[in-house]
Amino acid sequence: MSAITNATLTPVSIALPETAHGGSAFTSGHNSLNGSSADLEKTGDASEKSLEGALAADIAVLRQEEERDYHRQNKYINGTMIWAHQIWWIIVPVYLYLAHNERRPEIVDWVAHAALINLMIVVLVRNELLLAAAYYSFNYIPFRRFYFHRMLHSIGGLHVGGAFATFIWITTYVAEVGKHTPLDTPMNRALLATAILLPVGIAIMIIFALRPLRERFHNAWEYTHRFVGWALVADLVAHLGVKAALLPKARDLFHTALPYFTIVIVISIFYVWFTVTKSKVKIIANKSVAIVKFPGKPTLADGTFARISRNWWQWHAFSVALSDHSNPDKPEFSLIVGKAGDWTNGLIGDSLAGNTPERLYIRGVNPPGFMHMHHAYKKVVTICTGAGIAPALPHIAQHTSNIHLIWIGKNHRETYGEEVWNAVEENLPPNQIQLHDTAKQGRPDIKELIIHAAKKHEAEAVFIVSNDPYTLLVMNICWRIGIRCYGATRDS
Repeated sequence: MSAITNATLTPVSIALPETAHGGSAFTSGHNSLNGSSADLEKTGDASEKSLEGALAADIAVLRQEEERDYHRQNKYINGTMIWAHQIWWIIVPVYLYLAHNERRPEIVDWVAHAALINLMIVVLVRNELLLAAAYYSFNYIPFRRFYFHRMLHSIGGLHVGGAFATFIWITTYVAEVGKHTPLDTPMNRALLATAILLPVGIAIMIIFALRPLRERFHNAWEYTHRFVGWALVADLVAHLGVKAALLPKARDLFHTALPYFTIVIVISIFYVWFTVTKSKVKIIANKSVAIVKFPGKPTLADGTFARISRNWWQWHAFSVALSDHSNPDKPEFSLIVGKAGDWTNGLIGDSLAGNTPERLYIRGVNPPGFMHMHHAYKKVVTICTGAGIAPALPHIAQHTSNIHLIWIGKNHRETYGEEVWNAVEENLPPNQIQLHDTAKQGRPDIKELIIHAAKKHEAEAVFIVSNDPYTLLVMNICWRIGIRCYGATRDS
């Protein structure tokens, strides 16, 4: 198929480059670049800055023009999203009953069950296999599909709300244990000590998960969520062991639901770590991005992301971009790693310096993201900025829906290479590809792009893959013109 040119493309509101991009920034070698390295380095260095500047300018202009019409999510919706799993018409009578019977010894077990039910919800809503099943099944709901998707998309609210509710119930449980347990034996003291550690651990995790701290100290949030969480589970198991030892018969504990809830929690948290492998990888990099190729197949054919690490400590998620099944015995899939922080800069820098890592850790389960919901619609407009093209590529290659692509970036072909370029060019008709090169055209008029593309393509929904401010901007534009829109929530 011929290269995309200005003649073959008929963009709605932007002018494409006068000629097709020539040459590729990548070769078939492990870590080599074609052409003048100086030119490519200039291209790579300027690419991110140019794109970010154009997007920032677009955001500033549109906010200034339509500030009063800017959509804000209703506070009631925010509250119900966080506390939605608490069915108040059930929970309030439970609280009243517990308060009325506060002197009964069995209240300790009732509160313990409430705490573990909430903790189990917190864990299960982040379970990759359950998420994959939910995303897959929700695409085939025959009515009011968008509302079910919105509920699934707000699953972070269940995680947050469940965490706060768990803290409240666990704290209440500790108070009840202290009230009903005499501290006259070592085992009784151990029961109270292991109980006290539970709300302390949850409080630490909640504090570091608050958005200001999470965004400023991301590594600290990741470590506390993982290692404090593991310690919390170990303490929970120890606490139940002490509790069982204090019963007339230890097996009597299994006449309650507590050990079974704990087993579900332990399996849900730790099973994914048994799927981690240290895979041999191929990395092709320039100054802006790296394409990382792993052996095997993703969990689902499209709309998924993979978590990878160089040292087991820091894990980062990237969308699965391309799958190669040309050799059935040795399938591969690729991730596009763009510059976004110290870790990605280090990986790209080491690859260019000749210190390419031969192996990377990867988790064996690839959970789905919001892009998997392409399956629910026949016609969509997909907007990508820069390396955000990655999660759109599987849908483009597999024709999961009729896609009109708007790709905003700089020097698309040189920056992302022939493999990515061909995946777009060979699978979409020219009149459904709109490229905006920020190096030549400056900031895009994204509002005009969306309106014209949605009307021309008769789109049922818009998907946006970009940074936080631009995602919110596009979603509010879609809200104003009355079209469904999907974007990342970044709730964790």
